[in-house]
Amino acid sequence: MPLSASQILTKALHLLDRGDIEGGETLLRQAAGSSAETADSVTAVTALCCLGELLVEQGRRTEAVETLRSCLAVPLPDDLAEVCAAERATARQRLADLA
Repeated sequence: MPLSASQILTKALHLLDRGDIEGGETLLRQAAGSSAETADSVTAVTALCCLGELLVEQGRRTEAVETLRSCLAVPLPDDLAEVCAAERATARQRLADLA
C-alpha cells in the first residue's frame, strides 16, 4: 500500500531532522506532488512551505521563490485557512526577505 501524502511529509521531516537533506528534499517534493493529486491542500501547503524554506537555506533563491509562491497559491477551503495560517505567514515572510 503506497504512503499517503501526509505520511511522505512526515518521513521527509524525519529525514531532515537526521540531516539527510537530499532525501528530505526528495520526499518533500513527493509529498507536494502527491497531495496535489489527492486534493490534500493542508499537506500541500506544509510540504511546499518546508521545501521553500529548505531551498532558501541552501541559497537556491529562484527555486525557493517559485516554491513559496506555489505554497501561497494552493487553494484552501475557508475551514482550513486557519490550519495553514502559520505556514502561509512563513512563506510570505520568506518571499519578502528574498525581495
